Amino acid sequence: MSAEKMEQALINAKDKLTKLNIEEQLVSEIEWCLGSYTHDHNPAGLYEKGEQAKTALESYKKDNPRKVSKKLLDDLSKALKAQ
Repeated sequence: MSAEKMEQALINAKDKLTKLNIEEQLVSEIEWCLGSYTHDHNPAGLYEKGEQAKTALESYKKDNPRKVSKKLLDDLSKALKAQ
C-alpha cells in the first residue's frame, strides 16, 4: 500500500515541478521511474526520486512560499516515511 501512496505523491510532485517549469531533468527521471515501476513493481526508484523531488520543492518554496502547497510536501513526507 505504501508504494501506491508513494507513486501518487510522486505523480503530484512531478506535475508541480512541470507546472513550475523547474528541474526538467528530475521530471524526466521521475517519468522513467514511474514507467519502470509500472512494469516491475520495484518501488526503490520511486523513493529515491521522491526524496529528490521533496528537496527541490522545499528549496523552491523558500523563495516562493505560495507556489508549493504544504499538503504536497506533507504527502511526500508521509509516503517517504511509510517505506
